[in-house]
Amino acid sequence: MNKIKLIIIGISLLFMLSSCFHIERVINVNKDGSGTIEETVLMTQQFIDQMKQMAAGFGGGKSEEKTDESEYHDVEALERDAYKMGESVKYVSSKPIKKDGKLGYNVTYSFTDVSKLTLEENPSDKIMSSSGMGEDKQDLVFKFKKGKTSELTIIFPRVDDEDGYNEEPETASNVSEEDIEMMKAMYAGMKLSVKVKVDGKIVSTNATHKDKNEVTLTDMDFDVIMQNEEALQILGGSKDSNDDDLKRSMENIKGFKADMNDEVVIKFK
Repeated sequence: MNKIKLIIIGISLLFMLSSCFHIERVINVNKDGSGTIEETVLMTQQFIDQMKQMAAGFGGGKSEEKTDESEYHDVEALERDAYKMGESVKYVSSKPIKKDGKLGYNVTYSFTDVSKLTLEENPSDKIMSSSGMGEDKQDLVFKFKKGKTSELTIIFPRVDDEDGYNEEPETASNVSEEDIEMMKAMYAGMKLSVKVKVDGKIVSTNATHKDKNEVTLTDMDFDVIMQNEEALQILGGSKDSNDDDLKRSMENIKGFKADMNDEVVIKFK
């Protein structure tokens, strides 16, 4: 199955919660393989309420009602997340935030060995897990070689067709106007970003998207993407294309960035 559709499938469960979220993750890597993970998560009150209902439905019980920045800032839960990210990861700090009518938090973790990280390819998997759904997450694998020129390798998870994503050929047909409006409503305000920033100068990389010492693995702004009819046809599943065709098509669509390599190698010093 092509990688672009896998990325879309990774957040499709969130569309059942008809409200927006914004997730940004930056993985900072030093020359010795240590570093930090910085995350910003923002959600609408409606989204938070729906998550609570889902968590209760999966046995999470009732939670204290709040309407301020602390609504979705659970320090104990964030501390537990550190253990899930790998044996070298430690919780550093966090703070609740309120921005553009959304509630959420900033959190920072530290790690001593990037090769021991266990991070979801799609950060939204963590949100679904907290609601009792989305347990079958796909993790990135990190490898690191320390030296005069350090080398970081990021390996994307592979999903085989036998895992339930086998695609049957279908006849392509345009997405209707009604479907387009529904898609715009579901995707409205949705943003997802995962970047890697190294402490030094990148001397070589095969990454699709590089800016100075930063590499973008995924960056999607759906408000921008939804302005492109071709993107709507792709996301709606009506465009019958193989992986290379989709890659070429999506590369030219504003608001969408995703590395299509099976693995990304970054050499820096």
